[in-house]
Amino acid sequence: MIKNITITKQDYLEYSKFAVSRLCNAKSKASSSFLKNMIIWFVLAVTFMSVFQLKSIRFNDFHWQSALITAIPFSILLIVFLYNINKFKRLSIPNDNGLVIGKKSLEFQADGITEINSLGHCFYKWEAVEVIEEHIGNVYIFVDKLSALIIPANSFASEAEKDELKAFVQKFL
Repeated sequence: MIKNITITKQDYLEYSKFAVSRLCNAKSKASSSFLKNMIIWFVLAVTFMSVFQLKSIRFNDFHWQSALITAIPFSILLIVFLYNINKFKRLSIPNDNGLVIGKKSLEFQADGITEINSLGHCFYKWEAVEVIEEHIGNVYIFVDKLSALIIPANSFASEAEKDELKAFVQKFL
């Protein structure tokens, strides 16, 4: 089975969001319960300490200038942090007509998957394929925890063609 596809920047961005959320949702129960315990203990500590401070809180004694001077560096750090995250996201988008974005052909055979693009080709044995997942109509064939072959939804003529491809890949998993 041969599938000719064209991956756009938007397809890649959808994939990257899905891949990151997939990794974040794969947390173990131990880390989840640890986080819950930390939040519960934090709320209990703040509640306990504020019970003893209720009578001494008076906003007319609050020094707003000190609060503002303290908040400015944290605000600047937050803005710089958010700016750098967005810059990192923009810079991490692969090149047009490179290895990820652009036109390519996927050949599904009994021994594995061959990916052919204008820069070369790559062969993946079926042992490399971890799982096949669908998200917003796009099909992702994960060959590692974060790396996947992206097949955009517009590459399929019908839902039956997509189901046929998924069934073919599932035979070898």
